[in-house]
Amino acid sequence: MLTPNLPQEILIEIFSWLPTKSVGKCRCLAKQWPTLLSTPQFIKSHLVRKPHQENLILITPPPSRSIHSIATIEDDTFSRKLDLPGKWTEVVGSCDGLVLLVDEEEEKFLVNPITLEQVKLPNSPLALKRGESFSMHGFGYDILRDDYKVVTLSYYDTDNEYEPDCADTFVDVYSVKMGVWKRVESSPYDHAVPHIFCGAFVNGAIHWLASSRESGYRSVIAGFDLVNDVFSEIPPPSGVDVEKFVFNKLVVLGECLCMLDVRQNDRTDVWIMKEYGLAESWTKFSICADYEYDMLKPLCFIGDEEVVLVTEGETLVVYNQKEGNLKDLVVHGVPAMFVDGGIFVESLVSPSSNVN
Repeated sequence: MLTPNLPQEILIEIFSWLPTKSVGKCRCLAKQWPTLLSTPQFIKSHLVRKPHQENLILITPPPSRSIHSIATIEDDTFSRKLDLPGKWTEVVGSCDGLVLLVDEEEEKFLVNPITLEQVKLPNSPLALKRGESFSMHGFGYDILRDDYKVVTLSYYDTDNEYEPDCADTFVDVYSVKMGVWKRVESSPYDHAVPHIFCGAFVNGAIHWLASSRESGYRSVIAGFDLVNDVFSEIPPPSGVDVEKFVFNKLVVLGECLCMLDVRQNDRTDVWIMKEYGLAESWTKFSICADYEYDMLKPLCFIGDEEVVLVTEGETLVVYNQKEGNLKDLVVHGVPAMFVDGGIFVESLVSPSSNVN
């Protein structure tokens, strides 16, 4: 048994090696430990100490629209329904164990699926009116300011009567640390794409597919830097059509940027950028399988050979790259269909620690 005479630094060092759920149990064992194990110093130390287990987070279809998680990602696995009341529609993204969710009223919530803490984020006073505009969101971390941020891109519906001549894509940024929204310079790109996808957070930036406003309207990967609040272009794979890859899907897979290109003849190309910003680092594997639905987005790897994907039919499948086969992922304790999903790591980071 650890004695209360041990220096705080030693206790933090010892406890920071424990799994997240074990730390939660230890908070109940000694009078002084709940305070110690809840300090920002300890939570950060625990977060960076070692790789944390990846979990799946899934939203079931109507009428329930509930949240489920899968801790051990493998075939014939089990899920657990999370006590997060609400009618959920979208998993925007995750960072350091925090997940940004959107409900059917388009309200945004920051949650920790392990501790079950959740915080409703305020709506932006600058938000465009619903029904007359489109919006897409992203979530990530500003390493310079030690701040989690939500970024919303919004633009008017070209058929609306309110601002029919406004073609700007507005950029609103919410600081979790400060609890305020601000509007920064509009995006230099055209984000009016057929499929509105959430931004992919990699290497300090949130990324979307967009089109250049220059002649030719070439497709671009636009990365929004959370430190400097500016966009820059990321080189695309050399094997994609620069005029059409804006119709693809951009996600995070294995902590890397990933582009999904659904092609004809039951083929889906999955591009992965192994080294951020390096054009030559894009690698590809193709899913060539006769399946009932198109692939919607990859979620995570199982080992080195298998990848879990969500399909357009709201099912989970596993593709084995070595064997070239596709099979349904069997999950017990949850409906067989899902409207959205994502990945998060287990952590003790609180969604309310910085929210005013």
